[in-house]
Amino acid sequence: MAKEVKVESVIVDGEDKKGNPVYVANGTLNELPFVARTIQYNGEPIFKVQEDGAHRKMEGSQFGRGDRIAVARVCKAMRLEVFGTGAKEKVEPDLDAGETVEIKAEAE
Repeated sequence: MAKEVKVESVIVDGEDKKGNPVYVANGTLNELPFVARTIQYNGEPIFKVQEDGAHRKMEGSQFGRGDRIAVARVCKAMRLEVFGTGAKEKVEPDLDAGETVEIKAEAE
């Protein structure tokens, strides 16, 4: 059975103890709502499905291993689409590649 994961939003919800951004994604997996939150793993943010405000082990969860992997994959893709590799939303450049401007300032 194909898993249908829809991510409705990805936001930055503060920072962890080391100053890394914490991302939170909301969406559905086959119409079952989920919340996924990032932790840092080997220097990269990875999404963990949350249930009742915390990450549960497999035996107490309504999400199986494949469900968790599918959710994490789609959440990561959405995070990269919205934020790139930083914590701020991507901004489209005003200049074309290679185009430069000269900036001058005068002080009195």
